[in-house]
Amino acid sequence: MHFLAPHLLHLIWLSLIPVALYLFRKRARRVSVSTLLFFRSLSREHQESAWLRKLKKWLSLLLTLIVIIAAALALARPASEVGGNTPGAVVLIVDRSASMSAHDAQGRTRLEAAKKLLQDRVRSLPDQVVLSLITFDAKPRVLLSRNRNRRECLRLLAEIQPVPMEGRPDAALTVARRLAELEARSQIWHVGDTALQNTDGLAYAFLDVALASPLNVGITGFQIRQAPLARDRFEAFVKVSAAKSNPGKITSTLEVMLAGRLAQLRELELIPGASTSLILPLEGVRGQRLELRLKTQGDCLGWDDGVAAPLPQARPLVVAWVAEKADPFTELAMTSMIEAGRIEMLKGTPAAWPMKNKPDVYVFEGWLPETWPADRPVIALNPAVSSGPVQLRKLQEPGLPHDSVRSVAPDHPLLFRVTTSRLAVTQTSVLNLGGSLEPLWMAGTEPVLAAGEVNGQRLVVSAFSPARSEQLALLPAFPLLLGNALYWCAENSEAMTDLRALHPGDLLNETGLIQWTEWDGRQFGEITDEAKSGLLSIQRIGAWQSTGRSGTSVLASASETDVPAAATTSSTQPNLAPIVAAAGISDWPFLLLWVVLGALLLESWLFHRKAVF
Repeated sequence: MHFLAPHLLHLIWLSLIPVALYLFRKRARRVSVSTLLFFRSLSREHQESAWLRKLKKWLSLLLTLIVIIAAALALARPASEVGGNTPGAVVLIVDRSASMSAHDAQGRTRLEAAKKLLQDRVRSLPDQVVLSLITFDAKPRVLLSRNRNRRECLRLLAEIQPVPMEGRPDAALTVARRLAELEARSQIWHVGDTALQNTDGLAYAFLDVALASPLNVGITGFQIRQAPLARDRFEAFVKVSAAKSNPGKITSTLEVMLAGRLAQLRELELIPGASTSLILPLEGVRGQRLELRLKTQGDCLGWDDGVAAPLPQARPLVVAWVAEKADPFTELAMTSMIEAGRIEMLKGTPAAWPMKNKPDVYVFEGWLPETWPADRPVIALNPAVSSGPVQLRKLQEPGLPHDSVRSVAPDHPLLFRVTTSRLAVTQTSVLNLGGSLEPLWMAGTEPVLAAGEVNGQRLVVSAFSPARSEQLALLPAFPLLLGNALYWCAENSEAMTDLRALHPGDLLNETGLIQWTEWDGRQFGEITDEAKSGLLSIQRIGAWQSTGRSGTSVLASASETDVPAAATTSSTQPNLAPIVAAAGISDWPFLLLWVVLGALLLESWLFHRKAVF
């Protein structure tokens, strides 16, 4: 046996007080009285021998000592030694990511079921087990570290709420592993809807609280941008996905509201695990609010069904166009974007290189600088020589004509709404892509368009001449391609800040009041946050607006939308039952309290009924 609060054992010294009072009690005195009749009647009623009177006083002292000592021992919380199957410490991991807000037919969320299950398990543990409590969403949080206070653990457990964030359990497992290493016979209990990976070497138990038959369809991708060649026109990219655990084909309805009015209505049919992408053309004034609502009968997760975003008010891109001899088709495409207010042009020749002003994107046509600019993204159109990451072999004039091109990566952002039908190009060089650039267009067996990131710098390279390409002037493919390339390259620039969709868990660099149109899983509502330190951790889904900026926060997580079904069998959960059953509950403090109560009652009976004083 050992004590969980041994520092309280010093209270036993209080038992010296009644001993001292007993040893140094007042002795009887002789007092003269007028008559002895009253005392004689009392002596007849309480006639007893001297040894019995002494025994009762010793019994009274003993009961007093028992009350004091037993109370002190109960406060010190004695506990018996545990068996071999009982854990010395338990690390609790609670998933509170977005999927844990999925509800059953009675409206109970998965997190509510998880808390109820863990509360019952924790109450059945003996007092001496060390508890740690970890929650995770986008990052782990240690709410309780190596503590035997079950009441505090249960209180913290009851306060956990789900958040609209994508869960990242790897970091939580790392923290739990380190806490488990600090105690002997440690176990990790994880409650959630998906078991953790890489648990080899750990005493790991997974408590599955996933729904038996979930049904969910959600928005897993969203991006809005200005149309490259038109004023006051925008394009929204929306990706809708169905969970793999859905019972069958599901029909969903996507409502598109613009400035409070219904703009579009799309009906979608999705088989389990399937996704579909939509391009929504929008026409409106910058700053108007776009709202998307996805409605599905029987949907169990609401946070991935709504998106609110303002039509962006981004400033024009600053483009530095350096060409020895400008191609007329490139000049026409650039001019159309300037007239639409999409770009501001800094035009120059190779003699003016390097430029004093720093643009958002460099466009080199027919020429590449010897010293490669690594501080900005680059679009290299029909380069003549190799430089930096662009390596090529020039073909003889007038180049190699191709009747058609083949799209290798049709889902790449550069090829957004760009069709290759009836498209003929004249190849001017052979590109050596290496491992950093991805081919997008193939002409014959050679790439004529490629894009990628090299050392963190976005790069687009074309190996054809627009002026020599047949029918290219009659098709919108090249202007759209160039506009897409500019937006893709400048995606991380300051000019595109208002076009980027943020996610809960990201940091917003703003000060003052932030006005939100928040999606709570059922409807949109107005709410306000205050960024006091200049940084605000986003905890909401919806459209936000500060003094000079606006933007959107979306869940858009394929892993959270793919709500899993409960496993029919579990290899880790059955091992948990004997561990808890063997632990039992330590009854020593309760037994000692009953001893205190019994001693007090016996002492009271002796004092009032047997005249022990």
